Amino acid sequence: MQVELLDYTEDPEYKIGLFSAECYDSKKDRESCIRRVKHCKDSGHLSTLRFANATFKISGISRVCSHQLVRSAHLSYLQKSQRYVFEKEIEFVEPDSLKDAPEYYRNAWRKLHADAEALYLAGINNKYIVKEDARFVLPQSCTTSIIVTGNFQALLDFINLRSSKYAQKEIRNVAIEINNQLAKIAPNIFEHKEFL
Repeated sequence: MQVELLDYTEDPEYKIGLFSAECYDSKKDRESCIRRVKHCKDSGHLSTLRFANATFKISGISRVCSHQLVRSAHLSYLQKSQRYVFEKEIEFVEPDSLKDAPEYYRNAWRKLHADAEALYLAGINNKYIVKEDARFVLPQSCTTSIIVTGNFQALLDFINLRSSKYAQKEIRNVAIEINNQLAKIAPNIFEHKEFL
């Protein structure tokens, strides 16, 4: 899994504090603005966080993970298309729990993936089936890449939901990594979290 911060609102905490001064008819100096953004977050005035945005590229995740990600309705997405992109070298994500499975099961798992890839490639290379239909045979564990963009309120909501210890591990790792990258640029909004 790779999470790359591609773009974000410059000096986001100052700008959120500056714009939210309108709500309180408050001071607009830098120190007051930074203090205000922390107050807004801590008091639950989260709509102010909509005035800063960030965009990430997430790659090397399974389609299982991307399906969970795109359920966050207030973020926007552009995902690598299996309809248009010919998957020449397919990679698969193996969950950590597979390591504890019996050897015969691990071998069957890997054979299933190899067979699916071979069937996909044979269908396209021999023109038995068009690319958009060949993708039906690929397991959800095949990797994908996705661009995600959203305002800080939507990102914070996603992080709070998906970084929970009850979340599936792959999406949890994505959420924690997004959070930790945002914590570097907006530490009064996003607090550094550890992977567990």
